[in-house]
Amino acid sequence: MDTFEKLRALIADVLGIEPGVISPESTPEELDADSIDMLDVVGEAEQCFHVEIPDEALEGFKTVGDFVAYIDERV
Repeated sequence: MDTFEKLRALIADVLGIEPGVISPESTPEELDADSIDMLDVVGEAEQCFHVEIPDEALEGFKTVGDFVAYIDERV
């Protein structure tokens, strides 16, 4: 399973939505994710991918694809 697939499953689980609605172009707003939801997603992603994601990096995540690219660069 690639990074996108793992992250999509993680996001779907945290947000309680179907994975199929999540694409690399999806934004938090499109997924109805608020800042608390995003912190939960980041915490789960840090554990799943064994990577630290600092708060300043989060500001650069506009889409799920941005999140995937960040993880891929560090794993």
